[in-house]
Amino acid sequence: MSQSGGGEQIIRVGIHSIPEDKHGWRGLDLPGNRKRKWYTLLENEQCLVTALLIPPGEVGVRHSHESGELNLNWIDGLPLMRWNPPGVLHGGYAPQASPEDEEQQKRMQAAEEAIRAAGLDPVANIFRDLVGDIEGFKKMIEEIAKPAPSLRVGIDVLFPPFKTTIDDPSVLEKKTVMGQWYD
Repeated sequence: MSQSGGGEQIIRVGIHSIPEDKHGWRGLDLPGNRKRKWYTLLENEQCLVTALLIPPGEVGVRHSHESGELNLNWIDGLPLMRWNPPGVLHGGYAPQASPEDEEQQKRMQAAEEAIRAAGLDPVANIFRDLVGDIEGFKKMIEEIAKPAPSLRVGIDVLFPPFKTTIDDPSVLEKKTVMGQWYD
């Protein structure tokens, strides 16, 4: 690491110069593609900055931070900035269905049943097919919008108290970690 002189403070970090206790692997013991290389770039009383190298197809674990997290990712060379609010689970595999999705499915089933109750089975069949087509189009758009598989670089910035709670179905027990965390 190097710093410039004068009134400005610029920190330059070469990942090969980071001490052994300030980098490692996350997710080696987890099932599936969950591995990522992490580096502690800066750690003081004001912030904890971690760089992550994420190979194609790798997915982390669901977790939250007591004070929130500023996350910067470069995907296919394009920057993406995201704020994960305090206590909000993020990362890992998305839950199968949100309460909103379940409520939407119930409304669609009720609509189909109402159409059938009115004696309009052919219309109900068309309605059911249209609902299925909409779901298929949503999945198609999600696939088109995904970036091509490539190495991703992520920078996570945490704020005091640097408290992370890991709450993922693939991890046997929920745990809370202070400071840099390892999974």
